[in-house]
Amino acid sequence: MPRADAPDPAVNDEHLVIEPTVLYVGTPVYLVVTENADGTANLAPASSHWALGRMLVLGLEADGQSAQNLLERPQLTVNFPAAKQWREVERLSAVTGRDPVPDAKADQYRFEPRKFELAGFSAQPSDLVSSPRVREAPLQFEGRVRRMTSGVDAGYFMVEVEVVRVHALPELNVPGTQHVDPHAWHPLIYSFRHFFDRGEQVGWTRTSPTAASLPDVSGRAQPEASRVARTPLEELERWESFGGTWALRELTDDGAIVSLCRCDGGEEVSRIVSADPAFVSWAAEQEVQS
Repeated sequence: MPRADAPDPAVNDEHLVIEPTVLYVGTPVYLVVTENADGTANLAPASSHWALGRMLVLGLEADGQSAQNLLERPQLTVNFPAAKQWREVERLSAVTGRDPVPDAKADQYRFEPRKFELAGFSAQPSDLVSSPRVREAPLQFEGRVRRMTSGVDAGYFMVEVEVVRVHALPELNVPGTQHVDPHAWHPLIYSFRHFFDRGEQVGWTRTSPTAASLPDVSGRAQPEASRVARTPLEELERWESFGGTWALRELTDDGAIVSLCRCDGGEEVSRIVSADPAFVSWAAEQEVQS
């Protein structure tokens, strides 16, 4: 007899069974820099990876120069480009550092030893590893390989990397903390062979280290457990201290709405919605001055 909680076969399944050629549902692109045998640097784009704690697991093609270098010299940098740098990344899509070019790549790739120059990037010395960083990448990791494991089909390696140092542009850092500002960070997302910028914030996890220090895009109150007690005017002053701008959207007897906008182009990323008397009084003064 069928189980009481078994799905009803009479209910139609609205999903289609499909066979996509790739399964990249959406991951940030990274640029891996390794050291060649002659001491020069090899630069390659990739997107297969995940992180846990201070460890990264990278998926790298077994016949690529990056994997070969790491087997011999297990140090590297992992550099995350911004969404606007997708053209530079794409310039690397048809070149390889392997000479001769592997047979499996011969019809789509050509050998190119000067990848930094081709892409329009420049090398920047690292602090703790021999491989350089990509100067133009907003977020850079220095790492050492702890283990490389062949994949199931032997066409790729799973490379376990211990991150030993992180570099971030100042505008990505939440002032006074060791955290990256998720509102300022715009990684290049690779999804089904297309590039995307990240979208707007829709929420946060209860363990977020920045939820208490960053405005909520929706204008909702933040969770009590993580909220820092600030008045609306303090939040506004703090936003201005980060270089952000604002615009008064609405003023009524019941309260005021102020948009918090980026310094570049005025894109709204959050709102302060409050009936606090001091905030309403301040908003009224702004309306008169405008």
